[in-house]
Amino acid sequence: MRWDISGNGKQGDKSSDPVAIGGMREGERRDRDRRRFARLAYPPTAAPKVLNANFRIADMSMKGIRLVCMNNCEQCTSPITIKSTVDLKIQFHDGEIIDIQVEILKCKRTLDWHERTYAGFVENGISAERIAKEQAYLLSRFPDFCRVSGE
Repeated sequence: MRWDISGNGKQGDKSSDPVAIGGMREGERRDRDRRRFARLAYPPTAAPKVLNANFRIADMSMKGIRLVCMNNCEQCTSPITIKSTVDLKIQFHDGEIIDIQVEILKCKRTLDWHERTYAGFVENGISAERIAKEQAYLLSRFPDFCRVSGE
């Protein structure tokens, strides 16, 4: 077998040009894939309360939410499944209560903490005004946490 090392980096039809992959440069592809909605990460002590279930909110956006199950996973009597819908009542720091429906899309279990984390799609969404209030609250009360979790 003979190797040709004097070529221009092309192998047959293939090109090493960064524009050749999908017709755009890597930076442009990355910008397109970024989240459309701001995601708010909560410190455990400042998370909104879930009034009708034993969850802690880890983070949320206008269209998505991540919940941590506070029950003992080994003894759970009502396990949540992928594609199921959960009705939640959430109370925010200023006392406002909203009802949301969450379609569960992911479930992840951490072995060292023995807890499950669920990620889901908020069916009717959370208003931009509510997210803005929460963002202002987090930035005023927990600026260091917001700076570290945003990276």
